[in-house]
Amino acid sequence: MSLATDLVLLTTDPATGRSMFGSNETGPVLGGALLVDLVLAERVEVDGPPRRARVRLVTGRPVGSAPHDRALALVRPGKEPRASSLVPRLGKGARAGLLDQLRAEEALAPRTERALGIFPVTRHDVVDVARRERVLAAVRAVLLGHVGPDEVTGPLVGLLHAGGVVKRLVAQPERRGAVRRAKEVAKGDWAGSAARAAVVAASQAATAAVSAAVAVSVTSDGGAPGA
Repeated sequence: MSLATDLVLLTTDPATGRSMFGSNETGPVLGGALLVDLVLAERVEVDGPPRRARVRLVTGRPVGSAPHDRALALVRPGKEPRASSLVPRLGKGARAGLLDQLRAEEALAPRTERALGIFPVTRHDVVDVARRERVLAAVRAVLLGHVGPDEVTGPLVGLLHAGGVVKRLVAQPERRGAVRRAKEVAKGDWAGSAARAAVVAASQAATAAVSAAVAVSVTSDGGAPGA
């Protein structure tokens, strides 16, 4: 189990088997989760102000998880890339590997359905419902202000905010407060976490990458959304 796999599990809609993240959000947000996991595993460090934070390799010793080892290999010895540029690279194509891991853990099960009745697409049913409910309960407790964030729930909430899916995890009357709370958590203004710098850098990098991807999409479409 890891923050990245828990994030994928949590954002898999049990009703549809689809990810709650859009195509623009998936890579940057999962890249942020992988970065935090690597910090918690003491493989990398993140130093500097959030918007200019740099990532330094501590050890290249494998984590033992294919998605994380793939991400770790992107952090080269002697190089200190900015988190804002590294996060999207860590997340590129990461969802497939994380889904493989969740299938191996028997948390998700793939099924095939046909889009428009023609094109085969893979959806994922939540098998380990109890695990997802535990993660969801912990996240909701933070979003509703019942408890403070820790080194697990803090990153999760920050990245959920970056991916724009907080509203989908709480009831309608609680959404405004939950989004406001998530925004505060994403700033990292909570003590006691070794991953604080990584959380702030990853959340801001993911948000920036998502905004850039949306801007490119709008430009490619020749105008504003809905035009």
